[in-house]
Amino acid sequence: MSSSLLKRLHRNTALDLTLKFALLFFLSALVLFVTVNALISQVQQQKDQQLINSFLESYQRLELSAGLHKLEVVVERDTPYFQRTEMWLTLVDATDTPLLRVQPQSWPVPAIPSLSALEDGRWLEVRLPQSRIDLMVGQITLSDGLRLRIGKSMAGRTQALAETRTIMLGVMLPLFVFGLLLTYYMNWRALRQVNDLIQTVRSLSGNDLEARVPVRNPRSELGELAQLFNAKLSQIERLIVGMQHSLDAVAHDLRTPLARMRLSIEAAVAQPDESVLREALLDCAEESARIENMLKTLMDISEAQSGILKLHVEQVDLSELISDCTELYRYTAEDRDIRLQLQSKDSLALKADKVRLHQVFGNLIDNAIKYSQPGGAVNIRWEDGSSQVMIEIEDQGVGIDPAEQDRVFDRLYRGDSSRSEPGMGLGLSLVRAIVEAHRGSIEMKSALGEGCTLTVLLPKGE
Repeated sequence: MSSSLLKRLHRNTALDLTLKFALLFFLSALVLFVTVNALISQVQQQKDQQLINSFLESYQRLELSAGLHKLEVVVERDTPYFQRTEMWLTLVDATDTPLLRVQPQSWPVPAIPSLSALEDGRWLEVRLPQSRIDLMVGQITLSDGLRLRIGKSMAGRTQALAETRTIMLGVMLPLFVFGLLLTYYMNWRALRQVNDLIQTVRSLSGNDLEARVPVRNPRSELGELAQLFNAKLSQIERLIVGMQHSLDAVAHDLRTPLARMRLSIEAAVAQPDESVLREALLDCAEESARIENMLKTLMDISEAQSGILKLHVEQVDLSELISDCTELYRYTAEDRDIRLQLQSKDSLALKADKVRLHQVFGNLIDNAIKYSQPGGAVNIRWEDGSSQVMIEIEDQGVGIDPAEQDRVFDRLYRGDSSRSEPGMGLGLSLVRAIVEAHRGSIEMKSALGEGCTLTVLLPKGE
């Protein structure tokens, strides 16, 4: 057998499990076989001993009540039975000299085994001289020191045991073969999901992540594993696609400020006036700050999504923090003729990172103002629950198309209705990342022309 075939067989889990089952079945069958054989042998031995004892006790009572002569008459009468059942009888005196002997005619004569060690109530297994006949012999002492010995051939017991072994092997061998085939089929069927998983992983490549594991039985553990694996593959595919889109968007967004910086520097260098050079340097500083802010926001989002964002958790008065954010953007709202309205006054406290939550509500209020129509209002309200707090920010702006609502939290994504407004498309992505870093969640409810309501749920952390 070639080494490659041996390797394939060695890596075949179904075959490996089947062979282990075969070994277990063989050992169990061997124990069962030996146990049954020993029990049957013991039962047969007890039956032979009971038969011999019944004759010994009957003859002893007969000899005591009617004498030796009557015993000899009865033995002569029972001789055909002894010959038919292959039993052996002998009556000996104190010097072990035979006085009476009965045995089947086919046995060798004289068939006198050495029984000097035999005692009353004990049993000996002996072989007749010049033969292969094995006997189980019992003895009883009569009057005048005479000893009556009766033996029974063990050939019948041996034959019964041999027939029993044949029957057991005839039943167990087909069951063993059937069990092996059934076990291999069940193992192969159970491990098909694992083989599907291996084939799916092998078919994956750097640019092709569309392969999925077939889910054969969704209610089984392996079926659940396949579903979880497929879900993770979909998540990885989304992350990679999102990363590619993010890199493209970052490259596009960086191209503009870098081009502005280069043009400003080139224009300033071409002019002898120092004021022009100063103006160019200020433009470069502004564009650099914009690039730095974009990169810092991207890093914060990545850290939050990967679970390594460091949060400085402390007791925070959230109602006060929201009020501060509202006051910070009140002048911006007044410039756009938008009313900022706090509809809740109750105190709201929880354990969180104050600076990060300031970023969250600052971004949400800024977005609500940015996309609201002049003369509209931004309503802010909150509610204190038993284990979490709820904050809602509602605007009366242009709203968001339902087809875009699942993507507005993606990095650098900007919907059609927001392209006319300044921004990098990172605000909501940063908001969700920080909220989820606090083990909270954010939900959106919106429709085109009907405004947008963002609901933030945060655990109190008590």
